[in-house]
Amino acid sequence: MKNNLHPSQSSATLTEDIQTPQQQSRHNLANSSSNASFNTSATATPTPTRRPFVNANFKQTENDSQTSLFGSEGHHPTSTQPLYLRGPWFKDHTGRTVTLRGVNLSGASKTPIGCPSHQAEGFLDADGTEVSFVGRPFPLEDADEHLSRLKHWGFNMLRFVVTWESIEHAGPGKYDYEFFEYLIKVFHKCKQYGFKCFIDPHQDVWSRFSGGSGAPLWTLHLAGLDPSAFPKTDAAIVHNLYEDPESFPKMVWATNYNKLAAATMFTLFFAGSTFASDCVVDQMNIQDYLQTHYIKSYMALAEYITAQHGIEDDVVIGYDTLNEPSAGWIGVEDLTKIPEHQELKKDSTPTPLQAMILGQGHQQTVEFWVSTFFGPKRKGSKTINPEGTTAWLTKERRDEKDKRFGWKRAPEFPKAGECIWASHGVWDPSTQQVLIPDYFHKDPETDEKYEFDTRSFLPFCRRFAQAIRTIHKAAIIFLEPPVNEIPPSLPPPHDDDDVAQFDITSRVVYAPHWYDGLTLLNKRWNFFNIDYLGVKRGRYPNYAAAVKIGEKAIKECFRGQLARIKEEGQQAIGQHPTLIGEIGIPFDMNDRKAYKPNGNYKDQIKAMDANLYALESNHLNFTLWNYCPDNSHKWGDQWNGEDLSLWSKDDLNRDPRKLTKKSSQASLTTDAYSLHKVESPQDVSISIRDSPPLMRRVSSSTSNNSPPAAHTRVTTLSSSSTSSKSSSSSASSDRPLLGDRNNTDDDHRQKHHPDLGGRALVAFCRPFAQKVAGIPLELSFSLNTVTFKFSFKRTRSTEDGGSNPLNSPRPGMINEPNEIYLPRIHFPCAEEYLSSLGGSSTTSSKDKDPICSVTVSGGHWKWKEGEQILYWWTDNDDENDKRSPILSEGSKKQKPLEDDVFEITVVGKKWAGNSLVHSPGSGSGLWDAVSQCCRLC
Repeated sequence: MKNNLHPSQSSATLTEDIQTPQQQSRHNLANSSSNASFNTSATATPTPTRRPFVNANFKQTENDSQTSLFGSEGHHPTSTQPLYLRGPWFKDHTGRTVTLRGVNLSGASKTPIGCPSHQAEGFLDADGTEVSFVGRPFPLEDADEHLSRLKHWGFNMLRFVVTWESIEHAGPGKYDYEFFEYLIKVFHKCKQYGFKCFIDPHQDVWSRFSGGSGAPLWTLHLAGLDPSAFPKTDAAIVHNLYEDPESFPKMVWATNYNKLAAATMFTLFFAGSTFASDCVVDQMNIQDYLQTHYIKSYMALAEYITAQHGIEDDVVIGYDTLNEPSAGWIGVEDLTKIPEHQELKKDSTPTPLQAMILGQGHQQTVEFWVSTFFGPKRKGSKTINPEGTTAWLTKERRDEKDKRFGWKRAPEFPKAGECIWASHGVWDPSTQQVLIPDYFHKDPETDEKYEFDTRSFLPFCRRFAQAIRTIHKAAIIFLEPPVNEIPPSLPPPHDDDDVAQFDITSRVVYAPHWYDGLTLLNKRWNFFNIDYLGVKRGRYPNYAAAVKIGEKAIKECFRGQLARIKEEGQQAIGQHPTLIGEIGIPFDMNDRKAYKPNGNYKDQIKAMDANLYALESNHLNFTLWNYCPDNSHKWGDQWNGEDLSLWSKDDLNRDPRKLTKKSSQASLTTDAYSLHKVESPQDVSISIRDSPPLMRRVSSSTSNNSPPAAHTRVTTLSSSSTSSKSSSSSASSDRPLLGDRNNTDDDHRQKHHPDLGGRALVAFCRPFAQKVAGIPLELSFSLNTVTFKFSFKRTRSTEDGGSNPLNSPRPGMINEPNEIYLPRIHFPCAEEYLSSLGGSSTTSSKDKDPICSVTVSGGHWKWKEGEQILYWWTDNDDENDKRSPILSEGSKKQKPLEDDVFEITVVGKKWAGNSLVHSPGSGSGLWDAVSQCCRLC
């Protein structure tokens, strides 16, 4: 039976119940500019669990009207450091190009406090309503510790994990304002450390009750599903309900996307009105009900954020649409076969029809698959559900849920205990035969192919963007397509600010995810890898043809895959910034070998270095997955056995510089942990430019402390150095990086040093140009040689952003310096870093290792030790000379040509702890390869 409910019967539109009279005209504009409006009902009106908190210090004046917001360049009137978009680049308020490097905070935020995924106790209690996410990602009292560490590591962006469940777990329209208050306090802390954040509405395979994270439990009850029966019916593999949580198979949770629970929920969420027209709740289709509550939850959060002084735009700059969206069964051509798009096959692997039959309580024998280095491989079969358990709620239990949560099902809603797909005529329960094998491939009414991108995904993204921007006017929308899929095409952006507020093409960032799947699934770093994206895009006939062997080939393979992702985004979405929302490596490689007393993170360093090389060579912004304050060696990130956190409390006693020696915090003060230099040539030749376009070759001596000739513009870096002659000494500082600089107690410094607990630190803590007075050209960092190179094309004025004030700062001169992050673990000298960790050196003062060299092609620079930032001016005009008179001796007081190219090279120090060069007696790459070949055989 089809839903014949007329749109006029709806009692409200998406934003009608919260908008002001001034917003009404803009909302009407949104409805007229697209077909993205949809119906809701009075039951969707927010019901606060507590009275909303509003910052009393923020009072909107008469001048802060809708029009004045756009008059102040589209940003909130309290914003002092907004972020602009101009073509493929982020820009700050001065017009400099900003590179965003950050982390996801945090993997533990997928679960409530006290409810890790390996714990069965309390998992399904109280229908999941009595939980709390206050304290995710960390207790407020620990915020300074974690945020200062991330700042010290050079990160400036946080992808802030906020699940739908964390907001609306108590029931439809009931929002957790205690959690909102906690988040605001954390955001104020983020502001103190200079972080930009965007909200990640995170989900994995729909909900933690279907083996992932995201949606509250009541959404599954709304569809009529019974999560307690998922294990026996194979509707989902759930860690909390797994017989032996410690033996939970690696990455098996991801197979849940194609099982009954998650596939059903995503199909309902994105296309319920088409494929489940009988599922009507509160006078609307279940698709509209689910989407409305999802969107209104994040609208409530956005409203709370914008009510606070100095958070909107300065800290929270935007919202992701939905983490790793799935089409469910939409597009499946034959329900009797494993879908072609189901590339991850592991453990029990039913066809969609078998999944439906199992859920109805019938035994099935399904294929059993394992993961190999060359892709999934079938290995026998498995019989499931011999007891005849059903995954659908009985009438008694479903009535109980309906009464508890207050929704009313239409008479035509499928009966309790009955598969909703059987009710819609997809298959026959009596014969267990499929009736319409291509049911989800075509529109049941028009018989035309159902296009997920245009019919489901883009309309959802428009609705989400329009709703958020009724509240956060200049919110950046981070558009995230399904993983490894080509993004949908967008129309050209609008310049008219009235339309731009609701147009998804305005202030949009392409935010796909990418992982090295071979390493992630098998948890091993190999001497070979596979161009997975190339196989998926049809560049190779099979996986074997896509194999890449050797470190260089693997790095280039990764670089090529990310280059294709970036190019696909620009072709489909347009010239907008690209930010890789998730990328990372597992740290529990090789059966957790690194966690043993004599273990090391050498393989993890290689894997992370390859990932970062691919990002850097493509000038990509990114947020690594992830930083987890709750990480432990036993349970990883506290979710489904994943262990990708850059930091772990169980690594606090491990020297972050060490690769091979046994770890001990006490031995930090012994000779075993002095920073011994790796053998290298005594003289290093560096290519520099004295003044454009002249290129010279000079030698920077590492055998003495004599400063180089002034005209070469090669100077050394110390804790207080500038590029002036008077300050280019080789003096170093033994002051700690953070905390009380007057406290020289070794134990104090060891305990509070931000590098302690970092994993593969030398690979991800790397130099980069955070802010550039122009357009970046080339950026590279070699971990083998500890050499950073960067070049850019200078622009002396910002570009005109057109009539749309949301996209660019106003034209004007760029007088601010380039800001380059140089982490102390690589720069500038061994003695200083050892001292900051609380260690000691056996070398005398006269034998101290020299400080690293800095070479610039023009301009002048200044090193600020506490910030780990090198400020580099390339303008030598009189105005800048007066403001910062620290020109290098020998440089010309001339204005370089407009849009000229500038280069900088910084050579750090190569130590046993930050180099990938094999130490004597440590084996060779050849033997490592032979060993891995033996494992494969």
